[in-house]
Amino acid sequence: MNYDRPQKVCIVTGGNSGVGLMTAVGLAKSGAHVFIACRSGRKAARAVNYIRLVSGNADIEFLPLDLASLDSVRTFVQLFEQRNLPLHILVNNAGIFNKTGLTQERFELIWGTNYLGHFLLTTLLLPKLKNSAPSRIIIVSSDLALRPKSINWELLLKKTPLNFIELYSISKFCLLLFTTELSRKLNNTNVTVNAVHPGFVQSNITIWHRLSKYFGFGISPEEGAYSTLICATASEMEGISGKFFDRRAREIPLSKVAQDVKLAQELWERSCLWTGFDQQKSKVSINYDSIDGIWGPYCLALDSNEIADVAKNIAKQVLPKFPIKLLVINLAKLIGKCQFGSLLLFLIQFVKQEFFMERHLDSAVVWQLCQDELLLQKLKEYLGEDLVLWRSEIWANYPSQQLIPFWHQDSYPKLLEGAGKSINVYIALTEVNEFNGFEYIPTNYLPSNCSGQMTDPFSGNHFLKLTENVEKQAIPVILRPGQFVLFTEKLLHRSIRNTTGQVRLSITLRVTESSVRVLPGYTPIYNPAVSLSKI
Repeated sequence: MNYDRPQKVCIVTGGNSGVGLMTAVGLAKSGAHVFIACRSGRKAARAVNYIRLVSGNADIEFLPLDLASLDSVRTFVQLFEQRNLPLHILVNNAGIFNKTGLTQERFELIWGTNYLGHFLLTTLLLPKLKNSAPSRIIIVSSDLALRPKSINWELLLKKTPLNFIELYSISKFCLLLFTTELSRKLNNTNVTVNAVHPGFVQSNITIWHRLSKYFGFGISPEEGAYSTLICATASEMEGISGKFFDRRAREIPLSKVAQDVKLAQELWERSCLWTGFDQQKSKVSINYDSIDGIWGPYCLALDSNEIADVAKNIAKQVLPKFPIKLLVINLAKLIGKCQFGSLLLFLIQFVKQEFFMERHLDSAVVWQLCQDELLLQKLKEYLGEDLVLWRSEIWANYPSQQLIPFWHQDSYPKLLEGAGKSINVYIALTEVNEFNGFEYIPTNYLPSNCSGQMTDPFSGNHFLKLTENVEKQAIPVILRPGQFVLFTEKLLHRSIRNTTGQVRLSITLRVTESSVRVLPGYTPIYNPAVSLSKI
């Protein structure tokens, strides 16, 4: 190792195997302090031992990183920053090719892993890279990045289609656009960014890459890492930025669309919204005084750690696991009783694979919230001792989504009948703010008559259209985890598109008096109404 100059600090994503491993080996041989970032601690431990053995460098460490989770990316950056080290080289190498599905935040899996996770990682580490300059960012792309002629933005918000190669190409194309746009933004900072195409490598990214060495084609991971190491360490690369290099470190001309400044800027702006990068946390605190049909906020009896555990349980245990037995039983009941409204809701949830309704009795953690002593105290102040919970809804608002974009009032004319009061409870399990929650129109700004856009065929609620001037008067609901508000059917509201980069979890409870009857056309899919009076 060379001790004549300060030790470089490097991060290599996917540094546990293939090109990433050989990149980490090359950086370690140069005397750098190398962090390998990947999901598997077991594979990382083997890689760390191997790199130390072949390089003779003990300064090799592992930090966990799952690029398919923006929360994991944020945690990785926090863990690295706690080390109080500079950062001179960032190698964005990790990637997937033929997996299908969605990321934790519901982005398409290939694109979300290869591009969006790396976008957030890089932008969060930019202050560190600038403070450590001269520093370099190397982005592993592919020659397939030159295939796309445009970006179909809608594809990025859906599950991987059958043609996964298209999404792989788009993910690598987006990395090229990111390289060129980031290079422009880093001008005069002494931080450079370049992209590389490592070639067809005998790696483990697909079965064909794994078998290639037995058929005598492809290049070794050591050869695949050559261009990355040149961009990361060679003196002749000093000051060179915004370029695309092949496996022999020769420049690859960018296609016309890969040089499209407007498209690159649009991708940057969308990525900032999708990841919540540079999004300021809400510092606003609002008290709601019931004038508009909403009041609070109030706090549950649970502390912040208990609320965090509840949110984690719901995200990991309740939402992904369908109550199969209840589904089958209740589907048979709905068909037998010809309850078409409930059947329609059931089919919608089944197609979307989102079973968020009526989860208070089949989930102990949700039922625990329903029995919260401070919550019941507030409900009894409004409804008296006679409390009936007739419906519950878990709301998971993923980044880029807007759950109910239409203005509406929760009056449920088709679902309830009889004299008596009803109230709705909105409980924040994660932070709810002006970037991810819902907003309402104050009563004094409501027009005397609103044009209707449509009517919900299930509940009978009307979706209304307001003028732009009225919409500008909307007030966001802002709550910390564990806080809740009460609201009546008087409240005209809609959800906000989530631009925080984090999943927003909340629960709405519909509570009424026993004199109010749930109409026979609607039966809760999972459980009937339940009394809260004796709790």
